Amino acid sequence: MASEVVFPLLETLELDDLPNLKRFFLGMNDFLLPSLVNVMINDCDEWVMFTSGQLETPKIKYLHTSFGKHSVEHGFNFQTTFPTSSDPTISKGKPASFHNLIEINIQKRDVGTSIIPSHALLQLEKLQQITIESCKGVKEVFEVVAVEGSGFNASQIAVQIPNLTQVELDSLYDLKYLWKSNQWMVLEFPNLTTLSIQSCQRLEHVFTCSMAGSLVQLQHLSISHCYDMKMILKEEEECDAKVNEIVLPHLNSLILEVLPMLKGFCLGKMAFSLPALETLIINHCQAITVFTKGHVSTPELKVINTRFGKCDVRTDVNSFIETKQEE
Repeated sequence: MASEVVFPLLETLELDDLPNLKRFFLGMNDFLLPSLVNVMINDCDEWVMFTSGQLETPKIKYLHTSFGKHSVEHGFNFQTTFPTSSDPTISKGKPASFHNLIEINIQKRDVGTSIIPSHALLQLEKLQQITIESCKGVKEVFEVVAVEGSGFNASQIAVQIPNLTQVELDSLYDLKYLWKSNQWMVLEFPNLTTLSIQSCQRLEHVFTCSMAGSLVQLQHLSISHCYDMKMILKEEEECDAKVNEIVLPHLNSLILEVLPMLKGFCLGKMAFSLPALETLIINHCQAITVFTKGHVSTPELKVINTRFGKCDVRTDVNSFIETKQEE
């Protein structure tokens, strides 16, 4: 019978850039690490597990990888990433499982054309935060495709990311979509409170009409330096026929800066109700002609910050923009 291996005082374990490492230990011994608190496994693409024996780590709560932060409530004796593969559908460095993923935090890495593959969309029940910066080649955050074995069927049209609260995207120069909308499904973000997008120069819109209905907790929206951005919310024919008004009940702050191609927040004819909006900044958006083509209600909005300075809103936002365009 294999004896137990104990590291009584080991508090931090960092395994970095070990491309051929498969395990910490190849034998069958059990391991006890009673003091271990911090674990980072980074760029170990062949990693399979810590040991084939039992692993006891009573103090550790999270595992950090180059992809983000993972829960280890059931231990961290698991495969952290897909191994290197010639199969283009399996991206190097992606988690082997997304079920325990709490945060995505990726900077200056090659992760392929999408961040979250389609097969993982039903595994994001714990995901709370996404931060992605300076990753070349990323065209969409969520890959939404209809493929056999993806876990979807005809009745699963809406897929919720239930606990995601914050998204920050910065300097993703190839990004074209948060996800590419299609007829099979729509993603919903019922607890998203903060979305910040900066320097995503190929992104033409942020939301679709069908997604907007789930943004019931959105409080802060900031979009800047996206040079191809034409509208924030893109209308859809099917949605326009069904939706008369879009309500963002908790949106308090809306910042639109350095968006030279922006024509409006939404160019559809549906009405908007923004009952909590208090801060509106529209700066260096030379092409904007209207906030929305429908009626917009902003009862708490008193001042708009623009390149002209702070301006009182004595009428509705649409009339204010039209007046400034005429000046």
